[in-house]
Amino acid sequence: MKHIVSAIITSMLLTFSTALFAQASSIDLKFGAAYPDAPSKVGFDSAIAVNFGLDKYFNLGVEGGFGWIKWEDKAFAEKIGGMALPKVEKANLYSFPLLAVAQVRFADVESDYGFLPFLAGGAGYSWTIYDHPDVSETFSGFTWQVSAGTVFSPGEGSGMKVMLEIGYRGADIENEDSYQLDMSGVFGRLGVSFPLGSAE
Repeated sequence: MKHIVSAIITSMLLTFSTALFAQASSIDLKFGAAYPDAPSKVGFDSAIAVNFGLDKYFNLGVEGGFGWIKWEDKAFAEKIGGMALPKVEKANLYSFPLLAVAQVRFADVESDYGFLPFLAGGAGYSWTIYDHPDVSETFSGFTWQVSAGTVFSPGEGSGMKVMLEIGYRGADIENEDSYQLDMSGVFGRLGVSFPLGSAE
């Protein structure tokens, strides 16, 4: 784990150092939904990313996220007053991924058609808290993701841009007792992108 955390910190420092000569840099706010393998339910997914452009085609950045899945189990029945009533148990999963991300942008398409397609890949670490009335556990481990999307301007001369992104995140994580939780799955997000510098 120490090696992974060190790699993330090194990537973050390298990324931030590019700000001195960055082109088309941005900060992105993204909100949407995810469907991980465990517990195979749709949940909230969000992220904030800081991207620094090496040139008009390539970005390096850091992305931190928050995910939340809530569900109810009604597996137990109790007789109260002669009636069999289900017992409701509520559970929550809170996820916090932190990834170093590289992005390839198709800038020539933007110049011709007004929208900017991109492909992105990231790697890092994530933590997921399983909160249940009977138990609370923290799972963590190596996490990666790939995504594709596009960015477009809502109006001429607008600094803010709208973005759409879909992808897959791999996160087969475990707790201190080596119990595994598979949070891998697809996600889709809408967001806004704010420029940190002007592109040439």
